[in-house]
Amino acid sequence: MAMQQWLRRHPDVMVMQPVLEISAAEDFVLWPVGEHESYGYLVLNGELTPAEVGTVVIRIAAWNDFEPEEKHGQCPTDPLSAFLHGLLTMPDLFAAGDSG
Repeated sequence: MAMQQWLRRHPDVMVMQPVLEISAAEDFVLWPVGEHESYGYLVLNGELTPAEVGTVVIRIAAWNDFEPEEKHGQCPTDPLSAFLHGLLTMPDLFAAGDSG
């Protein structure tokens, strides 16, 4: 039975989906991103478009942007590598969002 049909038969069920807090990615040109209002949420599921996946990557990378530390190595100088440095070197990533 499809999820939508099951939910119609069980209206008191709460469905939880993970979401990522997003903001508008103005003037971002390193890869395609979706157009979103600032301080909204993007539902993380298997139906994301390529631009929405780009939005997820930019937000996770931005949340994990940090000043270079000795253990993470020197920050690269080219824009793409510098932007992704924290994402690629942090052992535990952080992303703001909600699960409800």
